[in-house]
Amino acid sequence: MSKIKKVNYTYMNWGPFVMKTKVPEYIINKLKVDGKKTKTSYNYSLAGHLKNQFLYNNDIQKWFYDETQPIFQAYRDGHCKYHGIEKLDVELQADDLWVNFMKAGDFNPMHIHGADYSFVLFVDVPKALQKEQKEFEGTSAKPGTLMFEYTQQARPRYATTGMVAYPEPGDMYIFPALLQHWVAPFKSKVTRISVSGNLRIVNWDKLP
Repeated sequence: MSKIKKVNYTYMNWGPFVMKTKVPEYIINKLKVDGKKTKTSYNYSLAGHLKNQFLYNNDIQKWFYDETQPIFQAYRDGHCKYHGIEKLDVELQADDLWVNFMKAGDFNPMHIHGADYSFVLFVDVPKALQKEQKEFEGTSAKPGTLMFEYTQQARPRYATTGMVAYPEPGDMYIFPALLQHWVAPFKSKVTRISVSGNLRIVNWDKLP
């Protein structure tokens, strides 16, 4: 019998840093109310097979990014810690902010975003959709789930190349803009509301 009683080990962080957090309800409520008022279509700039994707006006965008600045700073801090790099000050500039009203049959194909950091914030996730996910019997991504894909699949499974997210109201996922991701369609006769946006680092010259 081996004399080894305990094995201590460390491991490397590998792949992109994806952060999940909860956003305060007052932000969720305002985005929901104002999202239903905005009528500026943003379809021409987006990959989604959705009819109802609308750009928030400049006032709402400024309010949102002012309120959530600590969240994006936390992402930056976590990113540096995860990758073991020096935490240099960076200036982030918001590019846009839009709302998605996803209905039955809508979906987002595999895609990436512009800028440097991207996020998706789930404003409303109907219970009927959560029920549909639980009843799904297939082997692929469940209805309405968010999938992150990093590099190609492999057998045997020596690497985790995809991660699935089961959105709930208030969930916010922040990730590198170049990380491939997609959203599976659903059949429930409901509307799921999410908000997305992109931020870019404007002082790359100060980074190594």
